[in-house]
Amino acid sequence: MGIFNQAGDSPQSFVVGHWGAGAEMNPSTPRKKPWKFIAPVVIFFFIISSIALIDLWEDEVFDVFLDYEGCDMIWPHDPYQAAVYSFIAEYELENYGAAVGCFHDEYDDLAYEEVALELEQNWQNNGTALEYAQAWVDLNSEGYGQQTFNLAEVFKIDEGGLGWRDGDGPPNNQNQDCDTEQLESEITSNVSNFVIQANPISNQSGMGCFTKYVDVFGLGIYAESGLRDDQVFHAASVLAELLDNNEDGAVDDSVLLSRLQNVSAMIPMFDYDGSPGYKNFEDNYRGQGVSAVLYAEEVDPTQTGHWGSDATVEEIMHTINHRGHANIYPDAFGFQPDSSLLSSAMDEARGGQFIDHPNSYPEDAWYHYDDETCDYGCMAIEYIYWAQVSNMGILNDTATCDGITNEWEPCSKELLESMDVQVFALITDGQYLLPQLAPDGIYLPSSN
Repeated sequence: MGIFNQAGDSPQSFVVGHWGAGAEMNPSTPRKKPWKFIAPVVIFFFIISSIALIDLWEDEVFDVFLDYEGCDMIWPHDPYQAAVYSFIAEYELENYGAAVGCFHDEYDDLAYEEVALELEQNWQNNGTALEYAQAWVDLNSEGYGQQTFNLAEVFKIDEGGLGWRDGDGPPNNQNQDCDTEQLESEITSNVSNFVIQANPISNQSGMGCFTKYVDVFGLGIYAESGLRDDQVFHAASVLAELLDNNEDGAVDDSVLLSRLQNVSAMIPMFDYDGSPGYKNFEDNYRGQGVSAVLYAEEVDPTQTGHWGSDATVEEIMHTINHRGHANIYPDAFGFQPDSSLLSSAMDEARGGQFIDHPNSYPEDAWYHYDDETCDYGCMAIEYIYWAQVSNMGILNDTATCDGITNEWEPCSKELLESMDVQVFALITDGQYLLPQLAPDGIYLPSSN
């Protein structure tokens, strides 16, 4: 299983839990342990204030592949224009990555940082980012004591932006010897209404190695050439079933869909761990729409969601929970200690609030994952996955129950309801519209 963390100081990825066959669930890449506050009081308050500031900019738990040190952009000299440019570079231009974060970390004068935040937070993807920002500047500049200006002209939109300090323009997308041959015709499926198309954003940073694309309610399934067509359709169907659980053709939670669309949530599918496409994506992707990835060996359309055979349900559920639910319902699904109904339920399930992993869990705990590379937030996202698939009945067979007992005990809906009253009430609460039915990999709402 591949959930990735974006620490902000390097592009290193962190796998917080490893999906594996049989009874093996081994950590893949080490993760830093939670920082312990051992410094003096003054440093303590400095760190607290720093964390608060970071939250204003990121508001995420597992930010993916972020590397602000690598965005050596040319900025406008005027700080007001620079704030606007950060939004334009990220949402209108190509290959500038998380430019709003770059502005926050690199630009010397942050007097207008609230401008960048307001532009980013209020954009609803109506029209182009350039049109939206130009209208905002025309309407609001006077209130900031600034003159309106022509964004396309000042920011050299036709030339691809202002470029980088070490070159004349935005960086080239390095595809690292991957297969970039795109489809010549669309491919249809007999188990869904979806169509496999050529990658529509192959020229964007980190996306050049994907040759197959499926649109699912405005969200993207992107796959390397080594993924079979039935595997790509399988991921698309599972995503659709989790979002439209009653399969009436409309997403159950429109607020959730809007959030996922706003961060350009996607499901990347790679030939294998470390493939050319994976390396290119890891090195160059700067978006905020990815929480987990799928490898070809993890996708089995004949055994949807079966533990040890098909990780599709798990990884897609991680993305929806992390990029969606934790943001729109933070009091219910926040991943940090003492932040939500979910964290409270997990503390009970683990037999206590363990920020660091305990030497051993209490005997009455029923969630006792001992992977030390998985921090508290990681434990929370794994926890809600286990709860949801238990409620769906996906784990309810003897072999699976026996295989996961070292980590998770209530493997059926009945056991979950009796053992974990808090989380059962949370995930079945109708106000949150979480899916209750297990996906089967077939999405044909028009036939219902």
